Amino acid sequence: MLGVIGGPVGIAIGSIAGALLGGLFGGVAGGIAGATLGEQIDDKVLDNYQCLACGYNFSVNR
Repeated sequence: MLGVIGGPVGIAIGSIAGALLGGLFGGVAGGIAGATLGEQIDDKVLDNYQCLACGYNFSVNR
């Protein structure tokens, strides 16, 4: 008799917990990937340096 009551409750709690943990881990993975991609774009594409005297933006040729 207890299984009849506990089964649906367990399914509901398990589903909510799974969604929360999936969202948390997905957010962390996306944040790390975005930070890595942003750093690569900053280093390779965008102007990286600004002259403090005149404000000119430039990048270093590697």
